[in-house]
Amino acid sequence: MTNAIQNRDSFHGIFTALLTPMHENGAIDFDSLTRLVEHQIEQGIHGFYVGGSTGEGFILTSEERKQVLEVVVRAAAGRVTIISHVGCISTMESINLAKHAELQGVDAVSAVVPFYYKVSMKEIREHYEAIMAAVSVPMIVYHFPGATGVSLSMDFYEQMSRNPQCIGVKFTSLNLFEMQQIRARCGQDFLIFNGHDEVYSAGAYAGADGAIGSTFNMMPGLFAQMYELVVSENRPLMASLQSMQAEANEVIAHMIQFDVIAYEKYMLYLQGVLATPTVRQPLKQFTAEEREQIESFYAQSEVLKRYRKHAISEGSI
Repeated sequence: MTNAIQNRDSFHGIFTALLTPMHENGAIDFDSLTRLVEHQIEQGIHGFYVGGSTGEGFILTSEERKQVLEVVVRAAAGRVTIISHVGCISTMESINLAKHAELQGVDAVSAVVPFYYKVSMKEIREHYEAIMAAVSVPMIVYHFPGATGVSLSMDFYEQMSRNPQCIGVKFTSLNLFEMQQIRARCGQDFLIFNGHDEVYSAGAYAGADGAIGSTFNMMPGLFAQMYELVVSENRPLMASLQSMQAEANEVIAHMIQFDVIAYEKYMLYLQGVLATPTVRQPLKQFTAEEREQIESFYAQSEVLKRYRKHAISEGSI
């Protein structure tokens, strides 16, 4: 099955699911966002996934989501591929964000399945079809059953892959057998993005075309190097993937003891990329004891220090 992508290769690689930096008062810190974009590009990532779960997209207003995308597009300046997450429970609001994203010149849009209300596979498919009908840019389905409670069927994927505008899926699940089955049912042209960073190397071996990840914010260069090993097909070099994944998983294992988004922001603050580690309510603000634990781990982590910003911003540790 063929899909309507002008440059399919531009959708291969490491795509950072961007955080949304904030000031201490909860307002969006656009200066830090611009710095974050530049930092990621300098470290070799291939693109951005903007306004998703990691970006606190469901806590931002629609206007803020638009402003964030505009800043990212302007800062990236055409150097990398940009996927805009436009997913909302409401189809109408998803269409509104998709139209705005298209005007900004993004390479594709993506949308999580409509959640909270119990809807059938038919209504979910119609939700995506309505968004695609409103714009001309490609669509990437966002499968995240751990957050949405919705498991998509193989028939659903096959039906979606028949629409040339639906070019792939962001697959945030540990079920790599299901990933393989999507590939078998939908063909080689249907893009699959690995979504759980802790199994990226396994997902790559299972046939993922790339990855969209949250922890890439903290370790962009590490995952970019892993991707280069995957595509090199140099077996001796690829053997080092396991140790590199272990490095990443050491950080991830520590992170999951805390709130993920707040943790990543705090690490980027320590790395000198963000001006403050603020998250928006109702997300957790760390206690002094938790901050001390995170700072102690950072001080001992060669991986996290390796990917710090060279010029530490004023006020950062």
